[in-house]
Amino acid sequence: MMNKKVVIKYDCGRCGERHDSEDGALECCQPEVETVYLCPICDTEHDRMKDAESCVLGHDELDGVVAECCPNCLRPAESAQLKVEIAVAGHCNTCNPIYTPDQNLKIKYTLEPKGL
Repeated sequence: MMNKKVVIKYDCGRCGERHDSEDGALECCQPEVETVYLCPICDTEHDRMKDAESCVLGHDELDGVVAECCPNCLRPAESAQLKVEIAVAGHCNTCNPIYTPDQNLKIKYTLEPKGL
């Protein structure tokens, strides 16, 4: 007697490739995740973190506020972190460590990889 069992295959909805498992078909043409680094000052996208950090450090003024120091305590903005704090909140964490939740998140994730 011949085995007359039904064979189940799954087609990818984009390219039509046939897979043995439903997960294989779902994962077949998934979009690739890209990492993007954003400068919080000018919103320019960069492919590398070093380029984004250089962009942050390259800005001389932020909305009329000189980015070389904190406008509140005049602490020198010698790092990308301090420039981001000043750009986002208008002060550094030395003179005023309190930020809104949105400011905290923007400061924290500004130069971290996006997407993964």
